[in-house]
Amino acid sequence: MAIDLKNKTILITGASDGIGKNTAVKLAKMGANLILVGRNEDKTKKVLNEINSISSSLSNHTYFIADLSLPSQVKKLALEIKKSVPKIDVLFNNAGAFFQEKSITAEGQESTFALNHLNYFLLTHHLLDVISKSESPRIVNTSSQAHVGIDIDLDNLQGEKNYSGWKAYQMSKLENILFSFELADRLKNTKITVNTFHPGFVDTNFGDNNGGFFGNLLKVAKKLIAINEDKGSETSTYLCSSAEVDNVTGKYFDKCKMKTSSPQSRDMETRKKLWNLTEEILKDHL
Repeated sequence: MAIDLKNKTILITGASDGIGKNTAVKLAKMGANLILVGRNEDKTKKVLNEINSISSSLSNHTYFIADLSLPSQVKKLALEIKKSVPKIDVLFNNAGAFFQEKSITAEGQESTFALNHLNYFLLTHHLLDVISKSESPRIVNTSSQAHVGIDIDLDNLQGEKNYSGWKAYQMSKLENILFSFELADRLKNTKITVNTFHPGFVDTNFGDNNGGFFGNLLKVAKKLIAINEDKGSETSTYLCSSAEVDNVTGKYFDKCKMKTSSPQSRDMETRKKLWNLTEEILKDHL
């Protein structure tokens, strides 16, 4: 059973397509007020227009544009959002990407690490005060079953020693879970819940920025075995709206059910070390 989302504000990053867009549409139909965050303004405005067309006249949706791989833009975005809304009931950290070839952002971080991990950490940090003003606040972080089978290398977080696009992606999804579990523990004496999930292998635009053998293989695999976006957004919608998870925190979900994540993702020492290293990397933006 879903909670009443009327007068609830839900912020969704990566909202211009894929499971972000599909989750937004479902939550809009349930009466939520949405803040959509995307990198491409045309695509994000198109989603906003679609949502406005299916929403109640009482709903109030808006959008913001930012490159979430850049900490300076993440911080600026958070400050702009806090000026526009008094509270956020659900923060859905969903923006992410896979980069087969190593690339460095304009602010000096490796792109996978910057977008998939630093973004979640920094945006959440700057929005915690407005999230805490909600009666039943939730933080939902997209991860992936791709985290299984990888160990985090704290000395190679940004491919300093060697780089594999797939391993960097796997490690970022492990980082999402480590961050979620550590944040849940740090917020255990508050009303804020934090959960993370695997959406499934979904046929979205994910990975289409990559060419070459791996990029083409991913496109073929999506057409052959991936689930559709509607199915892929079921667990995210559930975690954002279901009354069943009202007081559930620090858990990993798959197909709307709690699932045990990898042993590496449940290592308390590792997650604390990752937290401290992340704070050090982002010290100029916290």
